[in-house]
Amino acid sequence: MKCKVEGCDRECKHYPGKGICQMHYFRMMRYGTYELTKHGKGNCRTRNAKGYQMLKLPGHPLVMANGFVYEHRKVIYDRYGDVLPPCEKCGKEVTWKTAHIDHIDEVVDNNDASNLRVLCRACNVMRSRVHIPEHTKKGRSSITINGVTKTASEWSRDPRVNIAATTILFRLRNGMSAEEALFTPKVTHRHTKAKTVTPAYGEYQGPKNGASPS
Repeated sequence: MKCKVEGCDRECKHYPGKGICQMHYFRMMRYGTYELTKHGKGNCRTRNAKGYQMLKLPGHPLVMANGFVYEHRKVIYDRYGDVLPPCEKCGKEVTWKTAHIDHIDEVVDNNDASNLRVLCRACNVMRSRVHIPEHTKKGRSSITINGVTKTASEWSRDPRVNIAATTILFRLRNGMSAEEALFTPKVTHRHTKAKTVTPAYGEYQGPKNGASPS
């Protein structure tokens, strides 16, 4: 089998699983790229198989074993240094060992500072999942107002709504419109102490001092 690198006719004797010859294997290990400049050294800029930009910066604090640094991580390091801010979505504290630098527009070679944010691993994983609206799931309520559809629980968390999800559903079952169910002020009942009734003169008031009735 021939090396997969374009223009290379060498056989993949030592690294057939990677599809590259020995020369290109060691070139990648040393320089982080299969390409060479006219001076025989690795390019200062390259990209990995997923399209992430990498810079040749052997002395950088975030340098990898191949001597390269991911450009998006360098951009954030230039802004914050060694101490990162917490996860932008959940507020969890992160370090350079645990942080994920997310591309907001999902274009992995757009490393403009305004397109990058710090996330924890969990938020970065959840961000990449396809979002399924709660109201489309089996057994969930579905309430639409002004073209926006949410469950009762989601509407109850809206800052304009001051009632619980159970109250919203109760109101809908009793014939209220969606707007009325969500935005009608909650009726509060005042709790008053029981009135003390003073017996009329001569009315029997029960035994006194533990005495048994005659």
